[in-house]
Amino acid sequence: MESLQPLEVVVSETTPDDGERGKKTGTPTRTITFQAAKEALGHDKFIMSSMGRILYLTLYFALFINVLFTHIPTARMYEQASAVSSILATSGSDAITPSSPIKFFNIAQLSDVYDWLNNSFVPAVFVTQDQNGNELPSEDYARIGLFNKGLGGVLFQVYSKSVVPCDTKGSLFKLYPRCHRCNYTDEVNDMVLLPFNLNVAEASNKIAEWKEDNLIDNSTYRVLISVLTYNGELEGFVNTQLSLHFQLGGFIKPDLSSRPMISIPYGKRSSIAADVFVWIWWGMAMIWMVVRAYRVWKEKPKAVLGSLALHFIDFCHTSGMVVFYIIWGLIVKWLNAAEFHGYLSEIADPKAIDVEKNGDSSAILKAIDYLLWIADYTVVLRVVGAIILFLFGFQILGSFRFHPQLNILTLTLGNALKQFRAFFIVFVVIFATFTSIGCMIFGDRVKEFSSLYHSITSCLNMLFGQFDYDSIKTFQFAFTFVWIYMLVVSIVLMNMMLGIVLDAYQEVSKTSYNKTSNRDLANHVVSMSWDMICELYVKFKPGAVLCRGKIRPSLLEQALRKELGENPNASSTVFTLETLKSLFPDADLQLGEAEFQATLKHIEQGISIVQALNCKAGAMDNIYPLHIPHSEAESASPDFKV
Repeated sequence: MESLQPLEVVVSETTPDDGERGKKTGTPTRTITFQAAKEALGHDKFIMSSMGRILYLTLYFALFINVLFTHIPTARMYEQASAVSSILATSGSDAITPSSPIKFFNIAQLSDVYDWLNNSFVPAVFVTQDQNGNELPSEDYARIGLFNKGLGGVLFQVYSKSVVPCDTKGSLFKLYPRCHRCNYTDEVNDMVLLPFNLNVAEASNKIAEWKEDNLIDNSTYRVLISVLTYNGELEGFVNTQLSLHFQLGGFIKPDLSSRPMISIPYGKRSSIAADVFVWIWWGMAMIWMVVRAYRVWKEKPKAVLGSLALHFIDFCHTSGMVVFYIIWGLIVKWLNAAEFHGYLSEIADPKAIDVEKNGDSSAILKAIDYLLWIADYTVVLRVVGAIILFLFGFQILGSFRFHPQLNILTLTLGNALKQFRAFFIVFVVIFATFTSIGCMIFGDRVKEFSSLYHSITSCLNMLFGQFDYDSIKTFQFAFTFVWIYMLVVSIVLMNMMLGIVLDAYQEVSKTSYNKTSNRDLANHVVSMSWDMICELYVKFKPGAVLCRGKIRPSLLEQALRKELGENPNASSTVFTLETLKSLFPDADLQLGEAEFQATLKHIEQGISIVQALNCKAGAMDNIYPLHIPHSEAESASPDFKV
């Protein structure tokens, strides 16, 4: 809606005649100009459009939430991914036994890698016997956690460093002549596949051969182990990747990535009907954007770009929905691809796989490639979905701006940000100082401060009480650093920030919770809602001007716009029974004093609402720039104009 101009409401001390007794009544008459009525009715229209937009966005939000959790069923995904990762990547000493002396997250050096592979990884993955030692059917091979069937085999990708002479000279070169240089490219130096037709002994023999051939040695900088599983109970795939990063400091950093994905895009658990409803609502949003842009272009062609910039959030939201369904379409295409299902059929029976004789690794690798693509795009789909949800929330909050209480968060932040600009600079300078000091003092001994990134994270954790002081308490200056930081940043700066927000909230809430004005707004909204229902009824009565005992607000607003557009000087025309009738020359208008007063009362209520909103929120002055009386005397003046 366009910005409202100052309303011109003339409060007169004259009193109407009492027709029966020939006396003056004691109630003053409030007269309103055409311009004031047009702006008040326009604001009423804005309120109702905001109400409709809230209902529309809320339903749209609910439909998209349903679609999002249908295509990305997080509960099922977590259950499946957790089952696989908890078995493949265990940690701690509680699970250590004589037969499994090392767990994944306890790997620290090169010798631990082979111990973990032989004693923990292989027995958990290459399952060919049940708990009683009986041979399992081939279709039950490689069951990880009972119901997660391994696909094809385990893929090992080894990335190596180049051995080069060190850059040092003299005695330092004699001490350490050969160095390793990482290229940090995606080029794999060695890629080996262990098919699931192997039992534990056979898989262990293969790993022993790798050890003799130095497949993983001092020149390795990364080992990536990929295990893909399918769970028919939950109808989903999981791509579990276990990474071993060989640090230049000499230790190994284990890392786990588990990315679940659905296997059946549309089936018993999901339906395309939910997508259809979202498409319908998306189409309505597109039509609304196009119509709005067309209206702006028709009135002011040069203002189209400005209008699009003003509604940038709507544009991003609508575009994001397109991106979401493009990604979803690609996932559905790959999941339903005949080639992909052909590869799955070839590796369904592990006993039928013979990598050495038949070269069946091709089908396994291509099936793995498909699943890796699907896993990557599923992650992107989740990110896009999260962005769309954020934009939904932003749009709904933006639609609350007509209501003083619902809009209190936006108003509070708007007022607080004015003071935050200078405070933020001070906060950043002090925070950066402490993070740099922490990194310099403790960085060579504690992981939490070993880099600027870790130092920033640790200092943020201190603010919220999540930092482990025991990690640095034995070091010199730890006590001094922590307490000075807590005093300056946590106690002083954070309380200053909180004070700014509370001051802004107090300023806004002084009038936002005025029961009288809020009740008036609620009553006015209810009245306008009944007017909308009445509008639907009179649509079937061409030429109808009156509705619910007064002139139809929408028709009156159109008539005022037309009159002021043709005759700008009519803006100061005062509402009377005759001037009101003149707005509808072609209508057979049976307008009496009661209908006139009811129409006038409706307009006055709209003006009061606009004034109340402006009194409550100075931040809204740019939206509804109205002049409000500064005193009761000014308001009571006979010639006072708002």
